[in-house]
Amino acid sequence: MDWFDSNTAGGALGIGLAALLVALVFLALPRGERYLGRAPLLLLTAHVLIRWLGQQTEQRSLDARLLTFFGIVTLFGSMARSAFLLGVMSRLARRFTRPWPRILRDLIQFFLYFAVALIALRAAGVEFGSLLATSALLTAVIGLSLQEPLGNLFAGLALQAQPPFSVGDWVQFADGANGTGRVLEINWRATHLVTIGEVEVIVPNGVMAKAPLKNFSRPTQLMRWDTSLVLPDSVAPHRVQGIVGRALSDMPGVLATPPPSVLVGQFIDRGATYAVRYYIDDFAMVEPIEGELRKRLWYALRRERIELPTPRSRVEAMTEPLSVTSLARTHSEPRPNVAARLGGVDFLAGAKPEVLERLAHGTVCAVYAPGETVIREGESGNELFIIERGAVQVLVHREKGARAEVATLHAGHFFGEAALLREEQRSATVVAATECDLLVISAGAFRAAAELDASLAERLTDKLASRLTELRNAVSDAGRDDDDERRSLVLIDRIKRFFHS
Repeated sequence: MDWFDSNTAGGALGIGLAALLVALVFLALPRGERYLGRAPLLLLTAHVLIRWLGQQTEQRSLDARLLTFFGIVTLFGSMARSAFLLGVMSRLARRFTRPWPRILRDLIQFFLYFAVALIALRAAGVEFGSLLATSALLTAVIGLSLQEPLGNLFAGLALQAQPPFSVGDWVQFADGANGTGRVLEINWRATHLVTIGEVEVIVPNGVMAKAPLKNFSRPTQLMRWDTSLVLPDSVAPHRVQGIVGRALSDMPGVLATPPPSVLVGQFIDRGATYAVRYYIDDFAMVEPIEGELRKRLWYALRRERIELPTPRSRVEAMTEPLSVTSLARTHSEPRPNVAARLGGVDFLAGAKPEVLERLAHGTVCAVYAPGETVIREGESGNELFIIERGAVQVLVHREKGARAEVATLHAGHFFGEAALLREEQRSATVVAATECDLLVISAGAFRAAAELDASLAERLTDKLASRLTELRNAVSDAGRDDDDERRSLVLIDRIKRFFHS
């Protein structure tokens, strides 16, 4: 018990210094991390108990050396831990330095505790140098057993010295679904990642240091993604580029700058391959964006009467020889009961059967996916759309630039009537709220139907004037009766000239 007896004053001074450091830790750490100060406090408490035990009992020489060893370990360990927390984890340290990597923090603490252990062994009378000299075989065995952990340790240090990635980056280190993930943590042994499928993958640092890495988050979040597409080689490439371009123009998550592109690839037995290239800034959304794009392309190709190619070795039973003429006739024939469906539209109610039949011959069916834009405000067009199934949202831009929802239209409603006029632009944007089946009637079909029923023009005029009044009120929040009346008169004159031209 000589150490406790002869160093009472020094021991009290050490306890006071350790207590002061613990108090500073609780004051300097952020409120949510003050629990870290429990470790140095517990070590200091253990030291006080060891000193009290040593002063109260008479022990043999071996026990005195053990108490001396543990007393110094607990005291200096408390000081080392407090100093580390103040220098690395305190609010003041974080204000002037960037956050330290975990692997570096662990190494600093390891060397601090190792130094404390050497001091304690020295004070207990153990010659650490002679111990190492007489245990060369033990050292060799330990070195061989720690070869892989030490390799991962130094690989982790190399990753921190010249970091190819940081926490939060999306990286690919191997092929397959589990070879790509977002970095969660880099410690002394391994790198922790979470894949798009929310699966945690733990990769040894040695593997990460040797693997050819792809970092999707550097130098910027911007990245290009490619989606392949195979279509019949009978379809002109410029037509495919237009269809895909329209599908990408309002895709959520796809950037407008840099612009997307569609490249023609190889010609294979199924048809022509295309590479659809677009830019995104969130790698986590790669799969949802690609899935949404393929869904919208399916609807767009169906509207364009383009069938997805199948292997040409497949045999199908057909009632007549396959030819371009038969295929065109199959896809261009009006759907059954189209005339009856047209009769359910409000401004066509009561129309003669021959009028509805003439309209039906100029009508095609189009299917739109939820979220797809059917028409855009300001664009030109000459079709009228009638909703058979589903719902659409009508949107306009207010005077201050904000987009406002005017109405939600359901089955039986129609839109796009203003485009039947020559040089008349779309006055609103219409977006499919659900999957929609639409009947698309051309201006030529309306002109032909008006030859049989002159009242069709007046019915359409009344509905068009009413619809434009609603749009103008939504844009300006205040309608003006004089302007509305003038507008209606102009529309009547233009519609009459359109149907009789």
